[in-house]
Amino acid sequence: MFVSIGLVFFAVYVILPIFQSFSYSFTRWDGLRDINGVWTGEWVGLQNYRRLLDDPNFYTSLWNNLLWLVLYMLAVPIGLGIALFLNQTVTGIRIYKSLFFFPFVISQVVVGLIFTWAYNPEFGLVGEIWGWFFCEETTNIMGNPTTVCSVDPPNILGNPDVATYGIIAAGLWPQIAYCMILYLTGLNNVSPDQIEAGRLDGAKGWKMLRHVILPQLAPATFLAVVVTVIGALRSFDMIATMTQGGPFGSTNVLAYYMYDQAVGEGVGRYGYGSAIAVVLFAIMLVYISYFLWRMWQDEREAR
Repeated sequence: MFVSIGLVFFAVYVILPIFQSFSYSFTRWDGLRDINGVWTGEWVGLQNYRRLLDDPNFYTSLWNNLLWLVLYMLAVPIGLGIALFLNQTVTGIRIYKSLFFFPFVISQVVVGLIFTWAYNPEFGLVGEIWGWFFCEETTNIMGNPTTVCSVDPPNILGNPDVATYGIIAAGLWPQIAYCMILYLTGLNNVSPDQIEAGRLDGAKGWKMLRHVILPQLAPATFLAVVVTVIGALRSFDMIATMTQGGPFGSTNVLAYYMYDQAVGEGVGRYGYGSAIAVVLFAIMLVYISYFLWRMWQDEREAR
């Protein structure tokens, strides 16, 4: 009875909109109804999907999603390395763990704003560090102090070639913290008997990590990879906060491009935005299906 209440909400706010998106993807609709509440869309069949095949912005968004997917996976080994470093019994280790975990509890919007300010070439951290190496204080002809740089500081978010990498770096900051927590939890469950047996057999360093510790961290690794992949595919907050898809649409991903086409620009291309949503849903469905299959296999073996 208690579960049924949650299932009703899940059906109304998740399942039903999924099917609505599928149906809207075959229409041309501005998202509005007439004064009588009658739907004003037009059935266009596969026209929105054919348009996707000729849309360079769609391919840019798809490529950026692949970049997110590949580079986001760096969070897994980096999180493991930090977890191994923090898995010690030394004075003040809890403070260090809290500091490393801190980025994960910050809102994605706040993280985006922090990195936007840091990337600013005029007053941001990047500009300040750049000034240490390429700028010097001088005086102008009027005798007033001024700063002269041999090379101008980079405008990371204003450069179409590197803006996406800058946003991914910002997203990695909290994602690494999350993977670190998963591995710290896994390390608490590592069998000390197996570690002791490995030491008696002469295993230490890399051999101990590879043959004794990592096999016991397989569940944590699997979960870290799953949440990292899903986070990369559904990336939205960072782009909306830092660049809004710019410059020139170079940082768009499928989730943000879908939003931008449907309501972001005010153009009301709900049908086209729904087609983009269906493509993203299909991509995630393949991975989530594999994830569920792996979970079912593990549970069956456990029985």
